[in-house]
Amino acid sequence: MARSLLLAAGAAWITAGAAGIGVGLLGATTLQRILPPLAIDLDALRGAVTAVSVGVLAIGGMHAAVAAGLRRVGRRSLSAALLLSGFLSALFLALAAAGATTAVATPTSALAFGAAALGALTLSIGYGAITALLLRELRSGSLD
Repeated sequence: MARSLLLAAGAAWITAGAAGIGVGLLGATTLQRILPPLAIDLDALRGAVTAVSVGVLAIGGMHAAVAAGLRRVGRRSLSAALLLSGFLSALFLALAAAGATTAVATPTSALAFGAAALGALTLSIGYGAITALLLRELRSGSLD
């Protein structure tokens, strides 16, 4: 079950990364029109969106590599999966806290930051569940 969840999450990360690269390379002008006035020019926006999207794509690749490694049922592959899922659970929990704090501090953007906090909390719980599944499999001595 944990491997399937990691593969599904990896597919989502890869899709988001590829879409972001597409936006960075082809849709930066439209994005610039949608956003409020920025202190950076179009080329800087294009570069920033593309760079972040490459990072998102890399995280998707890590998910795929870890899920593939779980087929070997070794302690190293299980450790890598635990590290990835535990880290992302903690990261998204911190992002949820930051979003909630910002929602309270800036009432004009409370809805957007509140939604972002809820989304991050949901992801934190999801990765926490994957971590719990992996820990259970570690204790039982077998992977699904």
